[in-house]
Amino acid sequence: MLPLRNHILLIGFKHVGKSVIGKVLAEKLSVFHLDLDNRIEFFYEKKWHEKLTCRAIMEKKGEPFFRSLETDTLRAIMDSAPSVISTGGGTPLFSDNQKIMQSGTLVHIQAPKEIVYERIQKTGRPAFFNPEDDLLNAFNALWEKRLAIYQEISDFSIVNEGSVDDVGHGIIQQLNRYEGSKHD
Repeated sequence: MLPLRNHILLIGFKHVGKSVIGKVLAEKLSVFHLDLDNRIEFFYEKKWHEKLTCRAIMEKKGEPFFRSLETDTLRAIMDSAPSVISTGGGTPLFSDNQKIMQSGTLVHIQAPKEIVYERIQKTGRPAFFNPEDDLLNAFNALWEKRLAIYQEISDFSIVNEGSVDDVGHGIIQQLNRYEGSKHD
């Protein structure tokens, strides 16, 4: 694998494994791993002197505030040296973020829908789900909407259904093919 010329951004639904895969992939590529949610929390604490999770920021300040902070944070980390960036599940849904991410390689991480739903049930209703909606119906509607966007903007996809090490290796194989096809 040649040295990275641009960022690799992992996109996909909540709980598909973007963060853990990002760490392994960055290690394999000998680059930094940046978790966008962690960076948002860091920037929020630095600016507003209050330590909150992304979920708490969204609940306290509202989604428009959170998405603006997310875009500003994404813009800041895209100015750093090429690295592996694990994004939040909603990050690619917004055109400002899509424009920022275009300079990188977007890898759509997929996982079986049933497994993702089970993981969401274990961690509680996401802040971006309407509390009045049935959880399964809200999940299915959001899954379909987001899947179409992820597939449209990604450079390639990989399914997370083996070991994290295997997924990381599979991404590197795809990256080599993708980079090679760009130069043909």
